[in-house]
Amino acid sequence: MHAPRLRRALVAVVALAGALTGGVVVATSATAATGCSDVEVVFARGTGERPGLGIVGAPLVRAVQAELPGRTVSSYAVDYAAAGSQTSAGPGATDMTRHVVARAAACPGTQFVLGGYSQGATVTDIAIGIRTGVTTGEAIPAQLADRVAAVVVYGNPLGLSGRTIAQASPTYGPKAKEFCNSGDPVCQRGGGNFGAHITYATNGTVQEGARFAAGLIAQTPPTPAPTAPVPTPAPTAPGQPATCVTASTREHVEADRAVRLGLRTYARGSRDALGYYSSRTQVSLTQTADGWDRVPTC
Repeated sequence: MHAPRLRRALVAVVALAGALTGGVVVATSATAATGCSDVEVVFARGTGERPGLGIVGAPLVRAVQAELPGRTVSSYAVDYAAAGSQTSAGPGATDMTRHVVARAAACPGTQFVLGGYSQGATVTDIAIGIRTGVTTGEAIPAQLADRVAAVVVYGNPLGLSGRTIAQASPTYGPKAKEFCNSGDPVCQRGGGNFGAHITYATNGTVQEGARFAAGLIAQTPPTPAPTAPVPTPAPTAPGQPATCVTASTREHVEADRAVRLGLRTYARGSRDALGYYSSRTQVSLTQTADGWDRVPTC
């Protein structure tokens, strides 16, 4: 399927999904507020979905949690545009990769389950080093491949080129599970059933993917993360936080103290609303153990 046709198919699928769900798309994320989990599901939503885990990622996280009752399971929703042009998959892969790298360094005992739906599957492909020809992004370093316990994707456009993760990646293929419903035009050549693309959350494949991931994770006993020493805070003036920065919302995003979603910005960690992405809007942020919080002034 050529790119213009794929875009038209995805637009139709998103419209159909909205009609079937009353226009409401689940976009909640169950990321752990503090500490390190045994397992973290890093998932990229599909084209046109609101920021969050999406209609497939959210139930997948719950299913993985149900399959691993003896372990703590957190999640991270990949921060990317999920635009209809599909070119946002590259930046999405970069966000997925950078999150895994940072989390792996902070939490030596955490195992990762990577996944995505629709364009989010392309995000995952690129992050594990598969070239798609549509867009490019950063891939997870080879030395962290063992930290990725499983890869689970749904409606992967890679199928339109006649490829699978199992064929394209010797490293991740053995621990990857791909779901493509019969007739799904996003992942199957000649597919024409748009409805097939939006039934992954209800046709049992979410639970099947969770069981697959949990089975691989169960083969590796959890590794307790070492307790990090408590840093000694730098001397500050009475009443002042240890780290406080006043800058434009654009500067906060560029320094990774904040994230950008569309035209607006949010503090990294707390997701406090900061306002529009701008070089003029000045906002004060103070650093916490979990990220950054907005404060009236430094």
